[in-house]
Amino acid sequence: MPDSKLVPRFVPTLTEVVQPGQPTPVTAVDSQWLAEQVLQTVKPKLEQQLRASLQVLIEQQMRASAPRLQQEMEDAIRVAVAHTLARIIKTKK
Repeated sequence: MPDSKLVPRFVPTLTEVVQPGQPTPVTAVDSQWLAEQVLQTVKPKLEQQLRASLQVLIEQQMRASAPRLQQEMEDAIRVAVAHTLARIIKTKK
């Protein structure tokens, strides 16, 4: 009876016999190339996580700084108005 399964065109073949308990041979690897490959793989996810983390930190800093900045702005406006009124009164005399 013919087998109806399709046989893959490229079938992996065992080219090396590995004995149990023996370390597998390590081939030389260009560490710079490997590092760049890993960075290219993880870079999009790292950038996404970095942006999310920075956004949270920036929002926290803005919330913490907002009252102080508002108070400084109000103080600066009061000083500017007082100086302007003083000049107006001084020039009218």
